[in-house]
Amino acid sequence: MELDGLKALVTGTSRGIGAALLDALRAEGCEVTGVSRTAGRGRDACDVADPAQVAALLDRTGPVDLLVNNAGVIHRPANLVDLPLAEWHRLFATNVFGTVALLQAYLPPMNERGAGTVLNVSSTWGRHAAGRQSPYCATKFAVEGLSQAVAQEVAPGVAVVAVNPGVVATDMLATCFETDVSGYTPPAACAASFVRMLHRLDASWNGRSVDVAEF
Repeated sequence: MELDGLKALVTGTSRGIGAALLDALRAEGCEVTGVSRTAGRGRDACDVADPAQVAALLDRTGPVDLLVNNAGVIHRPANLVDLPLAEWHRLFATNVFGTVALLQAYLPPMNERGAGTVLNVSSTWGRHAAGRQSPYCATKFAVEGLSQAVAQEVAPGVAVVAVNPGVVATDMLATCFETDVSGYTPPAACAASFVRMLHRLDASWNGRSVDVAEF
């Protein structure tokens, strides 16, 4: 994939992987809109859990060549029986329904053109479960299944790919590990791997689940 001049949208760019990827794509010459719940540092404001805000975002950006569904939230470790249902709703609202809202908004123009790429950011915990993280695991398993299903619905030339960024030193990781995570992969290094992956990605990847750390 040629990144110079590519029009892209990345969600969840206030910090961590999203912020690093926003910088990395702009350095490659991409025309990138970064979004988070609050605007700032070159980001647009959009709560992906609110379909009305997503629709307004599409009106502002127009169609894109690359959509990266990175927005996500997590919870502090706890057994399922100790987690209120409200926590489940909070995680699914952003991690799953937010992804769905962005797909419903930005996929139709891609299908009409017969070109475009969607990266749905999953997790190692979207493929291998972990105790005391049942809501987060459930949302990321959902992202994996959603990506594979939608990949069977898109037009030829469009690719929907689930990507696992690996274990990255972010605030979310510190929340779920409840310890210092500075020894893990820095977000900037993860973003560099994303860019190397994107340079190799084409429509034949549609439906794949990819580990970013392999690049």
